[in-house]
Amino acid sequence: MNKNRKVELSTIIGKGSKVKGSLYVQGGIRIDGEIEGTVESDGFVTIGSSGIAKADIKADECLISGTVEGNVVCKDAVELDRSARMTGDIVAKILKIHTGAVFNGNSSMNSGTRVPKKVIITNDVEKKD
Repeated sequence: MNKNRKVELSTIIGKGSKVKGSLYVQGGIRIDGEIEGTVESDGFVTIGSSGIAKADIKADECLISGTVEGNVVCKDAVELDRSARMTGDIVAKILKIHTGAVFNGNSSMNSGTRVPKKVIITNDVEKKD
């Protein structure tokens, strides 16, 4: 993911704004406020350093600098900037985690868009949810 690349933004959720529900965006979206629910974009999703997303995110690419609590599924790449705080699972072809980022979850680096099932191991027997 190239930070100098020009990204077309069609939607901005500004600092101090709060959105609750499902959001579908054509093009790119930048979130500097708070969102709870789901975010889906056919472009680029950016969670700014002041952004808080308690949401599942589905997009082509995603750059996280703020806080995300939910699963992220991207066709291409997910990048966790040094200020990122991510709790949830990530599915993407490319995953880039900068020094200082916090990531608690599972990652699957493939071309599919399936979130990996959680695996529980009890008494040497593997169980899948």
